[in-house]
Amino acid sequence: MSEQFTNVKSVFRKRFSNLSSAITNRLWLNADTNYECDVLLTFPARIDDHVIIWFLEKFIQLQPDIRISIKYHFTTGVYGFYVTFTYERILKGADTLQLEKPIKQEFGGGYRIFSFDELEFYEGVENEEKFLSSQERQSIVFHLLYSIRIIENEIINRIKFKIDQSLIQRGLEKELIRQIIPLHNKEQLNYLREIWVWPKNIITPQPIEKIRQYFGVKIALYFCWLSCYTKALCLPALYGIYIWYYTGQSQELDDKLFIINSLLNIIWATGFLIFWRRRQAELAYQWNTLDMEQLEETRATYKGTLRRSPVTNKYEPYYPSWKRLLFRLFVTIPMLIINIVLVSILILIIIRFQSWIDRQLKVGRLPSLMSLTELLPKILLALVTTVFDDVYKYVCRWLTDRENYREQRVHDNQMIAKMFACACVNSYLSVFYIAFFTHKNIRLSDQLITIFVIKQFWDHIKEAIIPYIVSNTRLSVLIELSKKEQARYAERKDLNKKLKNILDQLNNSKQIKNINEISTENSFSSHDSIPSFETLSLSQAEIECLQPKWPDLYEDYLELVIQFGYIIFLSTLFPLAAFFSLLNNIVEIRADAFKLCMICQRPFSQRVKDIGHWQKIMEYMVIAAIIVNCIFCSIRGVFRRMLPDLPFAAEIFLLICIEHLLILICKIIRASIENVPYWVRVEKAKMEYRRREALTKLECNALHLKDNNTQANTT
Repeated sequence: MSEQFTNVKSVFRKRFSNLSSAITNRLWLNADTNYECDVLLTFPARIDDHVIIWFLEKFIQLQPDIRISIKYHFTTGVYGFYVTFTYERILKGADTLQLEKPIKQEFGGGYRIFSFDELEFYEGVENEEKFLSSQERQSIVFHLLYSIRIIENEIINRIKFKIDQSLIQRGLEKELIRQIIPLHNKEQLNYLREIWVWPKNIITPQPIEKIRQYFGVKIALYFCWLSCYTKALCLPALYGIYIWYYTGQSQELDDKLFIINSLLNIIWATGFLIFWRRRQAELAYQWNTLDMEQLEETRATYKGTLRRSPVTNKYEPYYPSWKRLLFRLFVTIPMLIINIVLVSILILIIIRFQSWIDRQLKVGRLPSLMSLTELLPKILLALVTTVFDDVYKYVCRWLTDRENYREQRVHDNQMIAKMFACACVNSYLSVFYIAFFTHKNIRLSDQLITIFVIKQFWDHIKEAIIPYIVSNTRLSVLIELSKKEQARYAERKDLNKKLKNILDQLNNSKQIKNINEISTENSFSSHDSIPSFETLSLSQAEIECLQPKWPDLYEDYLELVIQFGYIIFLSTLFPLAAFFSLLNNIVEIRADAFKLCMICQRPFSQRVKDIGHWQKIMEYMVIAAIIVNCIFCSIRGVFRRMLPDLPFAAEIFLLICIEHLLILICKIIRASIENVPYWVRVEKAKMEYRRREALTKLECNALHLKDNNTQANTT
């Protein structure tokens, strides 16, 4: 029997390994490498041919420094424009985005906002391959594409393009352009998969610097925060196990452990938030985002009527604040209230339904059916919270997009506030109702075990495994179908000839220099014939086009902040909360890395200096945890048993005094510790001193040179 089981297990492992290789390695690792480009732009499959021709002409007309390669994607039946720009134009884009780059040592060293007019000051600027990382280049190309403006009113496919409108933004809004994605670097991605997604040891430290260089500061900062939070959970996990082990021996010991656990949680949470606040300042200094300018670029999806800016004197979209205020008052707030009230009513009905079933089972009026009857309300509650979890996320995204904020930072903060408000009701209402009103500890323990074990396990399956299987299965099916659809390409031969003629004319014209750089292998150049179906093989970019988009970090932060709340709010009632959270987060790190490297498209990088409103939310949650735990002390009768002669009014007064004192102590500790570590402040001062010395030396040399030239002219 044992040998049969071993044989079955080995066959299953071999079959699973072969399936994984067939789905992933066969498609991804053996795909053709991308063209020498940074960003891929694709069009809808059934778009009119003249629209593609029009966009190609506009790109070349409005942005002469653009470099485009064209390829037909058989898996989806779309055309792809593989886009990059000349190095000179990319450097000018780095100037516009105010990227910070290293200064040569003779000019003081350190980092400084890049200026195209002062190239001689920057270290390695002559090295096109190394001066800018791939994610920096992609962000610049993305910005340059969105900065392409229409110079005259035109109508294409009955869609108006007005003067000074963004060509790309308008095309995406009207679905003339399907998507714009940054392309992966195969070598760097495979390296991250090896050392980050599939490390030899699951507790191997994350390659944070490699993540930053490849995915950008925002994603790297999230994984660094997740790593610090997971390490910090080791302490409450240890004393939580200790408290859980000794709980139940006597009522007096339970009361003492309850108070100790509450105080330790508050101390731990306050200490962790202070540590992270200083740690993120260190990272921001090392990644040159600590002194980021508050003036941000306009969001790519920001909409409004065009008017001249009083600052730049250029046409810019403008959206009046009173429209946003009216939308928030009459749409956003009512919709959020309706959503919160509806989910609250459903949760309370299910909890009352659970109480009714418990009473009926106790008197024998309902059959047990192997505990299925008792589990029915729990299943209903899980379904309701899961469904509303997806609903409120969609609603919050839609509302925030409709509010139309100009700056990304403000957009993110509004999105965070909406999602957290809805998530609090969806996640905490049921457990707080049971704890405050029903006082049924067994049911509360069952609810918390469900949250910390079953729900977290299901979240990993829903976020990583299911999308991976669906995405790769869909890709495999499309590839098989594309082999039987040669007619799709044959229908586009006229379009291919027209695109080729456009590039031929550009080759022979003097409007654009070095036009040969536009055409590469399998593009429509005068040197190559039109590629046939057989010569166009599956490319890496085609695979990436079929992958789902990275959904940003809102949901990942939200999940962990809600978990943080469970620990500081309810671990006094469930001491193993931190332990289960620690186990979950160890898996969470690899699951999120798996999503980034194996499932989703590469996101455009963003530069940030902190984790945003999430830090403030957690600080407010610590204050709320102090209040909640004081209420638990009163409800559970902890003070009444410890001080039996104390009147009820005096007990309430004492709890309020303790609660105020703890809040005051937390605020004093936060205020007394600097946000930026001492060594960072010293290094900034040293760098500024060296820059001033170098500038003074340059000015002196310039004066001496001027004097020498004056003396030479007089003689």
